[in-house]
Amino acid sequence: MKCSYLAHGKVILIGEHSVVYGYDALAMPIMALQIKASVESSAKMWMDTARYHGPFFTAPDEYGGLKYVVKTMQTKAHCSQPLKLTYTGEIPMKRGFGSSATVALATTKALNQYFALELADEEIMAITNHAEMINHGKASGLDAATVNSDYLVFFNQKMGPKTLNAKLNATLLIMDTGELGSTKQAVNQVYEQIKASPSKKAQIARLGELADQTKTAWLAQDQAAVGQIFNQAQTILQSFALATTKIDQLQKIALTNGALGFKLSGSGLGGIVLALCNDDQTAKQIADKCDSLITGSWIEEI
Repeated sequence: MKCSYLAHGKVILIGEHSVVYGYDALAMPIMALQIKASVESSAKMWMDTARYHGPFFTAPDEYGGLKYVVKTMQTKAHCSQPLKLTYTGEIPMKRGFGSSATVALATTKALNQYFALELADEEIMAITNHAEMINHGKASGLDAATVNSDYLVFFNQKMGPKTLNAKLNATLLIMDTGELGSTKQAVNQVYEQIKASPSKKAQIARLGELADQTKTAWLAQDQAAVGQIFNQAQTILQSFALATTKIDQLQKIALTNGALGFKLSGSGLGGIVLALCNDDQTAKQIADKCDSLITGSWIEEI
């Protein structure tokens, strides 16, 4: 018997880093980026991915979250039989697309089906988020919630995820810098600055306020206001040294060519950036002008 589950990626629109400290964040699923996890019986524990083919439990440390998922699900099923796990599809890693959460969720749901455990969604999400904690050192739960949603997710740690079905009636250009960000490094970098400076702590609180303002402006379909909020958030994220030279270059190109707003998405130190535009044409023009600096781009109607 073979069981599979297809999960999609995500982008954080606003609230990255501040969400770790209990403030609000807004994220959206990206259906175009997907990974399928398949599980079947095998003569030995084995994993096949685009980057690793070999024994499952001796895979590199970057697969630590997945090892936790599989051990946990085997324990719940009271089953130690060898399995082969295969991952197909592609989400760029260490860019802010939620690749680790996507893989963890797909694995948990595929194993839930394979073992006929019928776990409640809350338990599946708890396992997925714990895998994220292993991968990143600290995880808010936002990535796990968004890769499990077909709609925008408004999230904080106390209230959990709430879906937001409204449209902004704008266009979002997502660009991949090609630079590998490190969530663990970025989270630690922000933590050290907050610990050392009350003003930095206040900036994190301000990021949370901006997420709340984004929701209000979004529901009012005020694209210009959302763009201005993006720019304010980017200034704060830059102050934590989370932007790279390339991100700053992309920001200048986007804002001088009609973008309403620009910000990095995810942990920073590379990864992806967002340019909010009025229409597809503007987004395509910006993507063309940024072509030599990026490794890929996606345009989403939001």
